Amino acid sequence: MRDWSRQVVVTGAGVCCNLGDDLEAMGALLRAGNNLPFEVWAPAVEFNARCRVIGEYHGDVSDRALGVGKKETRFMGRAGRLALKAARIALAQAGIEDASELGVVVGSGTGDVATHQEIEKRLQQTRDCKKTNPTVIPRIMASTVSANLVNVLHTKGPSVSATAACAGGAYNILIAAQLIEAGFMDAAIAGGVEATDIHFHAGFDSMRAYNGDDNDHPERASRPYAADRAGFIFGEGSGVVVLETRERARKRGATLLGALAGYGMSSDGEGEMVAPSQDGALRALRQAVAHAELTPDDIDYVNTHGTSTPIGDVSEVQAMRRFFDDRRVPYSSTKGYTGHTISGAGTIEAIFTLLMLRGGWVAPSVNAEPLAPELEDYPPVRAPLDLELRHAISNSFGFGGTNVALVLGREPRPR
Repeated sequence: MRDWSRQVVVTGAGVCCNLGDDLEAMGALLRAGNNLPFEVWAPAVEFNARCRVIGEYHGDVSDRALGVGKKETRFMGRAGRLALKAARIALAQAGIEDASELGVVVGSGTGDVATHQEIEKRLQQTRDCKKTNPTVIPRIMASTVSANLVNVLHTKGPSVSATAACAGGAYNILIAAQLIEAGFMDAAIAGGVEATDIHFHAGFDSMRAYNGDDNDHPERASRPYAADRAGFIFGEGSGVVVLETRERARKRGATLLGALAGYGMSSDGEGEMVAPSQDGALRALRQAVAHAELTPDDIDYVNTHGTSTPIGDVSEVQAMRRFFDDRRVPYSSTKGYTGHTISGAGTIEAIFTLLMLRGGWVAPSVNAEPLAPELEDYPPVRAPLDLELRHAISNSFGFGGTNVALVLGREPRPR
């Protein structure tokens, strides 16, 4: 039997993505099934990418907007700024002004790539290592995001960054939850972030993971489950949640956004770096529901990983069918709205799922017409749907065969 005395609840959430940073407005778009067109990205045009559209965050992340000075931001790349913006939104919603007792578990897929460019340019110009800016290491290290959040927010709890490809944001949530449940801290900010970068873009573009067919149709470029889906669209974004024990939240009088009921994780282990595995996804799903001490019948909705790739979308649904024994469970992908935010995805989509749990609705998969023929007898939600939800799953799967399933609850488990 699991000890539920330190169950983790969510009391704050912040998202910065192509949809903006107003979570209520984002929820309205999702509920109505209204996506925004992606936009042409100048660097992709300049360097002759196949895919020239992305989802970009245009909010203010200047020093003034973030309430920081050059002393702090000299160590901070764009991903750190995006994460800080989302963290401040989440902390404000949670009603936390003093973050000193919190831990920080937030990460990105890479360090700040622009800083690597800066170093290379300086070395080529000067042929002298001593001329390199002394602030570069905190910007290029893998833990740069969490380290900068600790530095700016003056937190004193544990700090770590999990890097797990497209499952990174979800992994950061579950690692923070484990540390809270084990008593190493009572509260934390957790999440993931990914910033625009031409090197990142070029890599995905060259492996044809992106959709390069719809630069002239940006409103339909990301279309999970459509018969003619042709790859994903990159989306810049950050997602951060405030996690704490139910008891700490009760003592503070905090409003609960939902609860983390359980989680599961697995690796495919089949020798495939980028091809998905039904079995790996299935193991994560089964572990998550078992950890939550629930059954598949208790799950009312799944926010899928569904990225709009020809193989991955169907593979995940096939795993779900096995998990639910072909029971028709409502599912959809919110990447039609945001694109794929890589390390930000697991957290952003968990936050969207919490909005659905609290509001009693399901965001439809946009642009899923015509539907993939393999899904005709097990289709996603394709129109706005009002539905009472108790428990939902948010899936995140990444390169290297890394899989995470989060079970989220509308309410904490009864005492």
